Amino acid sequence: MIKTTLAEQAYRELRSRIVGGQLAGGQRLLVNELAADLGISPTPVKEACLRLEADGLVTTVPRRGMVVRSLTETDVEQLYAARILIEKGAVEVAFETGRIDDALVRRLTRAVEQHRRYATSSSLDDLAKALTHDRLFHSALVDAAGIPMISETHARIVSQTHTVFVSVPGDYSRSVEEHEDILAAVVARDCAKVVEAMRRHLERSRKNTLHLFSVLAGRQAPASLTA
Repeated sequence: MIKTTLAEQAYRELRSRIVGGQLAGGQRLLVNELAADLGISPTPVKEACLRLEADGLVTTVPRRGMVVRSLTETDVEQLYAARILIEKGAVEVAFETGRIDDALVRRLTRAVEQHRRYATSSSLDDLAKALTHDRLFHSALVDAAGIPMISETHARIVSQTHTVFVSVPGDYSRSVEEHEDILAAVVARDCAKVVEAMRRHLERSRKNTLHLFSVLAGRQAPASLTA
């Protein structure tokens, strides 16, 4: 029981560091060093790393062991194709089952307000907070479908895409504006408008994520971004 609890704690901490940018793509995960840093034995750290590998955040590389996964452009294309299908389908199910309610509107509104607070900061910490509220916004829409398996899959996918964004602090105010458009359509209880606003938002996010590969390679400068 204790080992399970420690493994969960290690998993949450390491996941937070990866999604928050403290552990970057390609960085080796040295179990003994991480265990010493976390003040626990290596076994729960190994368990946590295996869970992170299942989440798509960690990968095993020959002769290097476990490293933080670095996404490719092909990965990004596939992840966004999955996001569009999941988020579109989840919203449609939520409307069909009457789960679009005032509680959801309040949850989305809080996420937008908090996202706006951190969206234009250049610090890594504030960027991580902005992306956290971005994830809360999208997860609220997917959770509204009431299908836990879909919500869990979606959470893993979004975390993977955000490991690219967290590498490049920038102005994410456009992303907030696009969330506001989606929220306005939810308030109006217009399923078609919600789906269309979401599709536009995710297509722009996909293009911006691919753009960041060029930024990281030094080929382009960062612009106003959509996460």
